[in-house]
Amino acid sequence: MRIFFLAVFLLLPLPALADAPVTVDIRWEYHKFGAKVELYEVDDRPRLWETKSVKSLTEAPVTDPIEGSSIRLNAGRKKRFALVVRNETTEPLYFFAAPHVINPAEHSLGFKFKCLCINHAFAIGPGEVWYRIVEFWLSKNFVGDRLTVTHSIINVDKARAEAFALKPKPSDF
Repeated sequence: MRIFFLAVFLLLPLPALADAPVTVDIRWEYHKFGAKVELYEVDDRPRLWETKSVKSLTEAPVTDPIEGSSIRLNAGRKKRFALVVRNETTEPLYFFAAPHVINPAEHSLGFKFKCLCINHAFAIGPGEVWYRIVEFWLSKNFVGDRLTVTHSIINVDKARAEAFALKPKPSDF
C-alpha cells in the first residue's frame, strides 16, 4: 500500500519551475562613462543587433521603458528589447561593454544574452540617442527564479573606438 501511495504521489503533476517566470535584472557598472543605459520594449520585431544613433528616441523602434531594468521571462522563452543611451553632451561618446557577469553563478547554465559585449566599440554623436536591439533567451531547462546580468560600460577615446569599430581582420589576432 505504501508503494502505491508513493507511486501516486510521484506521478501527480507538480507545478513546474518552468511555469514560474524568472526575473532577469540587467545591471550596469560605468567606468568613466557619464551616460546611462536604459531598457525599452520594442515595436513589432526589429532586426536583432540593429544598432543606430538617431536624433530622437521617436526615430527608434521602441515603445515603453522597461521599469527597473528587469524583465520577467518563462523558461523556454526569449524576449527582444532595446538598450538605449542618450548623449546629452555636446561631444561624441565612445564606449564598449566588457563581457557580462552572472549572479548567482550557478544560474548561468541555460541562458543566452545576445547583447552588446562583442569586442566592438560604439559611438554616439552629440545630442543623439543610441540604441541596440538585443535578445535574452532562457532554456526550457533553466533552473532558478532570479538572475542578475551585469555589464561594465567603459568609456574609450575616439582612436580606440575606431580601432574596434569594424569587424576584426584575422591579422588583428
